[in-house]
Amino acid sequence: MKHCVHAALFLLLSCALLLLAAWDGGARTYFQLYDRENERTVLEVPAQPGDQLRLEIEHSFEHIPWYEYYTILPDGGFNLDAIAVAGYGAGIPAEMDVSTRIEDGLIWMEDINSYFPEFHWLTSSTYMKGLTLNGKEIFDFRTLPNASRITGRILTKGGISIG
Repeated sequence: MKHCVHAALFLLLSCALLLLAAWDGGARTYFQLYDRENERTVLEVPAQPGDQLRLEIEHSFEHIPWYEYYTILPDGGFNLDAIAVAGYGAGIPAEMDVSTRIEDGLIWMEDINSYFPEFHWLTSSTYMKGLTLNGKEIFDFRTLPNASRITGRILTKGGISIG
């Protein structure tokens, strides 16, 4: 009987040590830019639900600034919160039924609430500019070759996955 108790305790302790070795402090989330054509990661930074992304673009023919503001959602998707652009023209959504205001020379369209599970961009080395996370620039799209096929997504790494 004594050997059975020792064997059970040894087995229990071994399982606990294996679980501790596998556990790295819990799952962590990252924002990743992935080059689909070259099958390589070009950016991976820690990110979490509630974080804010801002994409800066130069609108083509008019050469005016265009900003898109997104919130990272708990399911790893992105909510388009607002667009700010320096004027109306071809391709600029002037007829959206959302809150609109003018501030510092930009037309702000807010409360858009459009869902994106991930981003699929065909980049422009001229017109796509920077990407910021919580106000800090994390990537300059002009460093990529023109017409790069980029996916932006949230990844979860680490922790213990059972099942």
